[in-house]
Amino acid sequence: MLRRLFPLAGLLLLTACDAGAPVGHPDATVPTPTWAPPASAPPAGSISAVPSKPAGVALDAGGARLAVISDKSALVLHEPATGLAEIPAAEPPRGVVAVAGGGFRAVAGAAVLDLPPSATAPASWPLPAPGGAIAVPRAADWTAVALPDRGDVIILSSAGTEIRTMHTGGRPSALAADDERIAVLDAGQSSLTVYDAATGARQEALRAGDGAVAVAAVGAPGGRSRFAVIDARDGELLVFDTGPLLLRQRYPVPGGAWALAYDPGRRVLWVTATQRNEVVGFDLSGGTPREVARHATVRLPVAVAVDPSTGALAVGGSDATGAEGLVQRIPA
Repeated sequence: MLRRLFPLAGLLLLTACDAGAPVGHPDATVPTPTWAPPASAPPAGSISAVPSKPAGVALDAGGARLAVISDKSALVLHEPATGLAEIPAAEPPRGVVAVAGGGFRAVAGAAVLDLPPSATAPASWPLPAPGGAIAVPRAADWTAVALPDRGDVIILSSAGTEIRTMHTGGRPSALAADDERIAVLDAGQSSLTVYDAATGARQEALRAGDGAVAVAAVGAPGGRSRFAVIDARDGELLVFDTGPLLLRQRYPVPGGAWALAYDPGRRVLWVTATQRNEVVGFDLSGGTPREVARHATVRLPVAVAVDPSTGALAVGGSDATGAEGLVQRIPA
């Protein structure tokens, strides 16, 4: 059943301002989070400074290591016991994910950096073009990487070999994957397209609101594939069932909804609200999202990750002035 809940009209906020149109889509604009008020409450958990403002974060299995990407040409690792370490990269990484069993994979220019749990230096997997978003499923051992300038998404084996190419016909900007399907978000078109992970066959596509910016695989009762999308322009959380692709839930998230991360063990989706300096947890097991937690964050929280083994969170944002980068750890 599709449900839509509206707050009072006066409470709806402009969630983001518009950046330039993506290449190839001159009539489209993509929301970007550019403003947040001073923090009104102390951020939950602990806070650490990082070399520059985070664009993405990922938590290693067990939550000890935190990987951070920014405009710095390095993958920054943070451990509470040892502090910061930097892994140089040819270009600033565009995406980072934690790998099931431990370690990270990040896209930097035309390469994927593969960093196993015990390694101090990553392997480098070449890409046929500069990459963007990256996604890995929780069980299967493959990696999906977006090549936005070519309009492709490629699948890499566990050794980094290209095994499949999917031509999207657009500019893929965000990815999510489960063991059966890959969801490709095109922010310029505000669309969601689902592909068969085993064959690369295009299955279905739908409009995803008016300003889709992020997507996550969230599962569903009975093991069905399901994907959650943030529509930053309309300030909404959209949840899509697959087989067939169907918008199942549409729920308002006031305050600049932007980044999301799913905790499969607790079936909670975490969403940052950049204009409220908060991260909000939603239980998706019912007919409509139900808020189950809310935490104060660092200023302008543009990135969030969750450790599925513990439920601990990591949030990336900035200090009170907006000039320095911060990462925040929130225990379960």
